[in-house]
Amino acid sequence: MITYLSIYIYLSIISLSEINLSNYVKKIYFYLLFLFILLFISGRHYVGGDYVAYLNLFNEVKINVLDGFSKLQGLNYVIQFIHTLHLNYFFFNLICALIFLTGIFKFLKISDERLFVFILLIPTMIYVVGMGYTRQSVSIGFLCFAIYYWSENMNVKKVIFFILAVFIHISSIIFIFLLFFKCNEKIKLTKLFLLTTLSVSFLFLFYYLYFNNFQNLSSAMGLDYKIVKNSPLKYLKFVAHIVPCIIFLVFIKKFSKDKKLFPLYFFSLISIIFVIITMIVFKQLAQQSSYIDVIADRVLLPFILIEALIFVRLCSLVDLEYNFLFKFLILFYFGLMLFVWLEFADNSHAWQPYRSILFERYADDFNEL
Repeated sequence: MITYLSIYIYLSIISLSEINLSNYVKKIYFYLLFLFILLFISGRHYVGGDYVAYLNLFNEVKINVLDGFSKLQGLNYVIQFIHTLHLNYFFFNLICALIFLTGIFKFLKISDERLFVFILLIPTMIYVVGMGYTRQSVSIGFLCFAIYYWSENMNVKKVIFFILAVFIHISSIIFIFLLFFKCNEKIKLTKLFLLTTLSVSFLFLFYYLYFNNFQNLSSAMGLDYKIVKNSPLKYLKFVAHIVPCIIFLVFIKKFSKDKKLFPLYFFSLISIIFVIITMIVFKQLAQQSSYIDVIADRVLLPFILIEALIFVRLCSLVDLEYNFLFKFLILFYFGLMLFVWLEFADNSHAWQPYRSILFERYADDFNEL
């Protein structure tokens, strides 16, 4: 626990101190931060919820090239590429972390408060997703590129990276609205209603044709029944998604002044509400309701990116004299969520204590002396 909290607290103190640095020094700092987090994620040793599962998959593909391959599991091709180069599991984690973090740092360019946004992503996006959900982390990395190119109106690149994101992990398809709306575009009710109806119909048709039940969908998303048995704190995850939605609705007039990103905020709000309502409805109707909570949780994970932007935007909306206080409260709120997850979540033991493959190898060499 100390390792995870120390990194978060250190970066929070740097952010709160508001040290004036030149652009060159900031660039160097971000390069070093990128390198450190890259090694922190890729160098983990038996750390993370899916570490052993992907280690087994990595070894299985080495024996049977076609084992586990499907249209929705593009990560298997990455595994095969690693085996072609005769590299080990560390390099698989390294490439996955590289795609993930490169996308995250590209996404940060959307905001002027890059460090602040990154810190808010640490508890769930970096620690939980980056170190625990390998396949979805790669998908989110590609999705970050798609969101960035959407913000720059680069339509071809946006589509390519969106397809890659969905190819790796099906949950990224919830961001399909990126294909139909441009940044700076004024949202018209007629177009909104039509595209919402078509998108929802397409998603349900896609689910019916490819999966037909929640167990198949859960399998395609890389979930097993052990994961499906949620912790008592499972609904706090959805409360955490609702809080930024409430903030956006309360300050919607001020958020609307950010014409470039307002469509992203708006459709994220619509998607989050849609997923949560769908989850509640299906839990009442479906026989396999035990799968629904975790599926909804995984689908909502990419929206943490947009929620971080909303919190950072909120901080810039308050009066300058209260800016430090609001920033401190936001950092405290996210730090509290990190502490609660580390201390009380059923699966957090898979992350603790943090172990690095570099130090583990050093210890083995030392013991052999």
